[in-house]
Amino acid sequence: MGLYILDVILFQSCFLGLYLVFKKETFYSYNRLYLLGTALLSFILPLLDLGFLAFDLGSANAAEQNTSQLQNYFLMGEEVNLTTSGQTSTPQTSSWSLDAILKLVYLIGFSVFCVKFSIGYWKLKQVIATATFDSYKENIKCYSLSSSNTAFTFWNSIFIGDQIAEDQRDKIIVHELEHAKANHGADLLFSEIVRALLWLSPAHHVLKIELLLVHELQADAVAAQHISKKEYAQSLLNQAFGTQNFEFSNSFFNHSQLKLRLMMLQKKNSNSRSKLKYLLILPLVALMLTYTACKEESKEDIQQLTGQSEAKQLKAQYMNELKDAVEKYGMFSDDMPNKFEFKKDNEINSKEDFYRRNVYMIFMAEKMEEKSTERTKITYSDNVVFQKFKTQTYDEFLEEIKNKDEIVEVIEEEAIGDVPFAVIENVPVFPGCESLDSNDERKECMSKEISQFVNENFNTDLASGLGLKGTNRVYVQFKIDKTGKIVNVRARAPHPILQAEGERIINKLPAMKPGKQKGEKVGVLYSLPITFKVSNED
Repeated sequence: MGLYILDVILFQSCFLGLYLVFKKETFYSYNRLYLLGTALLSFILPLLDLGFLAFDLGSANAAEQNTSQLQNYFLMGEEVNLTTSGQTSTPQTSSWSLDAILKLVYLIGFSVFCVKFSIGYWKLKQVIATATFDSYKENIKCYSLSSSNTAFTFWNSIFIGDQIAEDQRDKIIVHELEHAKANHGADLLFSEIVRALLWLSPAHHVLKIELLLVHELQADAVAAQHISKKEYAQSLLNQAFGTQNFEFSNSFFNHSQLKLRLMMLQKKNSNSRSKLKYLLILPLVALMLTYTACKEESKEDIQQLTGQSEAKQLKAQYMNELKDAVEKYGMFSDDMPNKFEFKKDNEINSKEDFYRRNVYMIFMAEKMEEKSTERTKITYSDNVVFQKFKTQTYDEFLEEIKNKDEIVEVIEEEAIGDVPFAVIENVPVFPGCESLDSNDERKECMSKEISQFVNENFNTDLASGLGLKGTNRVYVQFKIDKTGKIVNVRARAPHPILQAEGERIINKLPAMKPGKQKGEKVGVLYSLPITFKVSNED
């Protein structure tokens, strides 16, 4: 949102810069249309994404990113069934982030302008309430203000002070009639709303000033057609001093614009060829569209960096809180507050839940690394699962959950044509089983070799370190593809640490000679249950 506002301010500033080229031309209707039209364009253009205008800034990596996302999700496998207990979470003290502070500052500024608008409107209504109906002028209502030398237009009504000299009233009414007939009041309301929304933008304050000036010049030009320019200019000078201006209305007596109005009255009408200057807006809009198109990738990078920065801050905060809680209660104590316990994907309902879960997993992985022996030395931080816990942001997690069904569908489609190990005609050949002749012998040999490999490499001390007891099972599924490589490894276990360990072991299996079905190399699906017991002794 912040980047969008900055773009709106930038575009409005550029449009006002170009406006200087034809500001002093006498095409007041065109100038008014330009100011209103470009104000709207400054809001619309940043929203447009014309990809064909963008330069290629690395979109070729999109396919690789999608593949990586699919692989990561597949490696995560099914959800872990972890049973924990604890007490109701303690309330968390909130802290102000920079984003929250900036939003508060913006809302304060917006509120100030809304209050200013309301006060100005109330004062104007107070003045109008004292007016009395005088007459109709070209179907426009004219009101008289008692004991006043003010003249202004509010929407489609004209208000003229009764202290204005009679010889000046007709000239002023002609001027104010143009304001009413041209609906200048709608322009002023639009500019006030825009100025309140973007109160921090100097360009939008200048926009209102320029719009007011165009209104006066347009009305002056019409009024000067009925009397001489010299006489009309003299009328401006005679009536301009000692009068009051009102917000949200077109006042005949605007002191700050008087000098320029007098100068423009004496200026000759611009040559028709000068209208070609307005075509300069076309290349400017083209540049803006190109900027917007090329900026989309930069926006994504900035958002990603912002999300990563926020994730880093939250994880650092939650890690400190978790360490304090572990020191106070103990990792698997029943007194540990619920907010420090592991949550599954479907239990995550907020950004806090997500980062606390990830911090929990990172903490557990680090502790397991510290406790592992030289024989079973394992670097969990290098595991795909835990890399995800370390690097994934909450927005990426939400996107993954959103696309979960689609990803599962792709995985299922990829599995079509693969053959289960139990029914394969020619099983994959594990290294060392090549000398066996029959399919059954090779199948038995492969099962034994894989079991032995797991027994030698699986760290069975993990379960006790995690506080688990009794019989523990890790179910692993994987595929031996058409080239003999181990792919699509999935695991299910009572704890993510065990899940990661199961995946780690299977991923270390050696490449094999691929299996065959009807003489063709095929992928072979393999399921492996890993069961072990943990002593119940304390």
